[in-house]
Amino acid sequence: MRISIIGCGWLGLPLGSCLAKKGHEITGSTTSEQKLSQLEEAGINPVLFRLSPMPGGRQFNSLFQTDLLFVNIPPGRKTNPPEFYEEQVKYITYLANQHKVPKLIFISSTSYYPSTNGPVDIYTPYDFEKGSGKAVVQGEKQISKVNGELLILRCGGLMGGNRIPGRWFAGKATKGADTPVNYIHREDIIRLVEELIAEESWPQKIMNVVNPNHPSRKEVHEAMARKHGFEAPVWQSPAIIPHKVVKSSLEGFELRYPSPLDY
Repeated sequence: MRISIIGCGWLGLPLGSCLAKKGHEITGSTTSEQKLSQLEEAGINPVLFRLSPMPGGRQFNSLFQTDLLFVNIPPGRKTNPPEFYEEQVKYITYLANQHKVPKLIFISSTSYYPSTNGPVDIYTPYDFEKGSGKAVVQGEKQISKVNGELLILRCGGLMGGNRIPGRWFAGKATKGADTPVNYIHREDIIRLVEELIAEESWPQKIMNVVNPNHPSRKEVHEAMARKHGFEAPVWQSPAIIPHKVVKSSLEGFELRYPSPLDY
């Protein structure tokens, strides 16, 4: 299958490498000239593609000559307003429709959901006053205008590789010890995408890609401190901070890491 990946970074690069090894023809984008050779070494046909927010680069239309388009561009730096990301996704949507891309997987985020201090699921509406990410919400609205079959993956906190829960807070004061987490490991996302690619169609249109287990921040961060040998955080009040518990769409899916305590 021809698969294009827009955004070959922390997630897209290992995903593309994995899919290439499985025999798929992978084309992937990077915004950096220096990373083109890295993509090629991973078995990915490299394309220079930037969204500033208008498209730019070299021969980037080849990304849209594909059987499946995997879009993996986060809202990015906080210096950019939410409208910048919305425009980026708008241009991707336009190009996908122009080239009649038949299937798309769009990586979104559970920051779509407001902080309800309780459970949320795919039917929970966004609420900007209660913490929903405006860029994420607007990005989903734009990608939903594609003509091809679309699956939106709302991912929890992305872990794996050099992203270890709690390491940023090693020895530092932080709050929310008893607050439940919504994490997912990179390897489990890659395994999920492999399964989704093999499906002829997707009856679901939105999935919450979150570990079904939601231990507390303290449990996870202190377990990681012991495992990886860094100092535990210093917990301060309040023990519960604004949060949500995202209902996972991965019930029944065999996770490589059954719990965030295993990361």
